[in-house]
Amino acid sequence: MGQLSVGLLFPVLPAISIALAEEPERVQWLISAYLFAFGPVQLLYGPLSDARGRRPVLLAGLTLALLGVGLCLLPGVSFEWLLIGRLLQGLGAGCGAVVSRAMLRDSFEGPALRNALSYVAMAAAFTPIMAPALGGLIGHHLGWYNVFAAMLLYLLTLWLLLLAGFEETHNGKRRPMRLTTIVANYRQLLGQRHFLGHGGMLWGQFSLMMLAISVLPYVMQQQIGMSAAEYGRWALIPALGLLLGGIVNNRIQHRVSAGQVLRLSPLIQMAAGVWVMLAPLRPGWMIAGIFLQALGNGMAFPNAMSRLLEPYRDLAGAAAALSGALQMLCASLLSAGLVLYGVDTAFSLGLCILLGALGLKLLSWCAIGRF
Repeated sequence: MGQLSVGLLFPVLPAISIALAEEPERVQWLISAYLFAFGPVQLLYGPLSDARGRRPVLLAGLTLALLGVGLCLLPGVSFEWLLIGRLLQGLGAGCGAVVSRAMLRDSFEGPALRNALSYVAMAAAFTPIMAPALGGLIGHHLGWYNVFAAMLLYLLTLWLLLLAGFEETHNGKRRPMRLTTIVANYRQLLGQRHFLGHGGMLWGQFSLMMLAISVLPYVMQQQIGMSAAEYGRWALIPALGLLLGGIVNNRIQHRVSAGQVLRLSPLIQMAAGVWVMLAPLRPGWMIAGIFLQALGNGMAFPNAMSRLLEPYRDLAGAAAALSGALQMLCASLLSAGLVLYGVDTAFSLGLCILLGALGLKLLSWCAIGRF
């Protein structure tokens, strides 16, 4: 839900700019407003779902997202109403990122939790690629307005499915919904080595993935001279790396522990960093290195998340919310760092991957123990 609501809109931003006679930089706020609401609101949805249950919080969040998209579909809608609608949509959609993880923690234990999270990671690998392609097709054939209609149809279908078929998963102790309790729970989590260690591995893996996604277009298009259309086709290959990582994780989960996978994946990514730094500056060589990096991501994500949530059955919502918010914060700081230090070449990308993977390896020793 979160990725689709961003990816669908990317291809039609120029069309919105022309239709509403707005500057392109101003139209970019339709993305920024959504993300600005989507990130911090997770800190509210986690404790709320611990106190009130997953089902009512999901339905309420989806209702708010539907209201936001509905504002974007008003006849003769202005840019200001689009912006308000996107803000409301982000506030509502933030429930999905948190409550979905908490629901999985409610329903599964141990290897079964790793298996469920692997399927989520595999699906998430394709959404950022498929959503812009779908948004481009809708925008080209039906116009930008119908991209919002597609969002509305998706969210409404999801709301109806949840209303008809979703049973409450949080049947344990309910946490009181008080500000002092929420702050105390977050302070408790931030003071635990387990949360910081395994959360740090999760946030680091996400940041490495965002690093590769952000810098690879510059390497492929500016250094190698590839067109945007050619790059779009090559960009499918790293997504297959994420998919393969999830498949490998599913195959080995009953023979290899989550801790062992988390100790192994940074070694794969160190190799990927060295590869990108030293390989010939050609498309196949570069994509092979990023594929290897994505393979490590696909193996690490479900294991880091499952180990992070494992001890927190009664605090699953708060743990998922705090983890999600800090994950977004780490990605934002990384983006700022990339701009500040001008990371836009194959060598600098490989060096960042190598250093990041080395940090993840050291973190795995602190959180889990030596290999």
